[in-house]
Amino acid sequence: MKVIFPKFRSLIFVSAVLAGVLGLTACNPYIHKGKSVEAVMPKHYGMVIETYKDGQFMLGGALLSKEELASHFRYLEETKKLPKTVLLKPSEKYDIKNPQLRWFAGLQLSFGFAGYADLDGNLTLVNARPEAKQKKN
Repeated sequence: MKVIFPKFRSLIFVSAVLAGVLGLTACNPYIHKGKSVEAVMPKHYGMVIETYKDGQFMLGGALLSKEELASHFRYLEETKKLPKTVLLKPSEKYDIKNPQLRWFAGLQLSFGFAGYADLDGNLTLVNARPEAKQKKN
């Protein structure tokens, strides 16, 4: 006759360890204060987008407006070919501007990919989140 008790005890132990780890991550001051946390960056990106002048983007040699880029992502979503990771990098002549970064973050929220940006030579994980609703007076 087999005894089930040792398996149950190990299940309780693993559950306690997992709860402890989750508790420690919830108390991590870097997460609560919005400080940067190191992340593992991928070696390969599903798509690389370059910035261009006047809020435009370069994708595979094609110059796209913001709306055209969003339309391309909708097409990829419909055909189930949406990339999992996307890199936004500056082109040779143009740096990443804040409106382009905000648009990229909006695409990340809409389509659910992991977005990375090359900001002044530093590879950064774009952590987009929906805006909080404004309080009415």
